[in-house]
Amino acid sequence: MENRPAPFAPFGTVRNPITAMLREHDAAGEILKTIRNLACQFVASEDACFSYRTLYNALETLEADLHEHIHLENNVLFPRTLDLEGDLQSA
Repeated sequence: MENRPAPFAPFGTVRNPITAMLREHDAAGEILKTIRNLACQFVASEDACFSYRTLYNALETLEADLHEHIHLENNVLFPRTLDLEGDLQSA
């Protein structure tokens, strides 16, 4: 890496947008909880039509995908990004 100054970051430190995204992740988790509760834990009644069953399966898939996305960002991407920024600032 060449000895050049870091480019201008209008958001300051990466901690600022990460903090905003963590709040968004918390809010998304609460929304998912509400959807799950309103949708009877994604369990369709015995006499539910194909459309309801498909909807509940899709909502459950969405929930799992979003939880995985949040996990990867919160526990892998964000910590690595903060470490990289710290390394650059101490270099």
